[in-house]
Amino acid sequence: MLCRLLYVSRLSDAGASRITSTMQDILIVSALRNREDAITGFLLGDGERFVQVLEGPDLRVTACYERILKDARHEDVRLRLLVGIDERRFSRWSMCGLYLSDLDDTVLSPPDIGFDVGGAGAGALLQHLEGVALRHAHRLDALHERLIAAS
Repeated sequence: MLCRLLYVSRLSDAGASRITSTMQDILIVSALRNREDAITGFLLGDGERFVQVLEGPDLRVTACYERILKDARHEDVRLRLLVGIDERRFSRWSMCGLYLSDLDDTVLSPPDIGFDVGGAGAGALLQHLEGVALRHAHRLDALHERLIAAS
């Protein structure tokens, strides 16, 4: 059975002090492990929080979430959604992600900046992730290829 899991977490002080390498480290390890576990998903970071959607076999997705709960780069991890699904919405990538920064307008279009990751409900978060993934699909496809090659 397939499921979709969505969570939000705060970036720990240790992770925040080296945000670029934190994101890169998470994405490289996740791309490899998730490919082995048939998990797909998308990670979005805004410098303070992460929001991530994971899709795949329910036991493997929940095991992945358990590892995230123990990861020192995350604090205050909050499950927002866990549902059974018939099909994936984020099937393109074993894991891919973007780091939101109002200093980096080459990565994001203005509507992406300022979305309240911490305060949004599960439906709004999922819709926002889908929109960001769609708008940046070509860039994310290239990033995913690099992640797979690095892993």
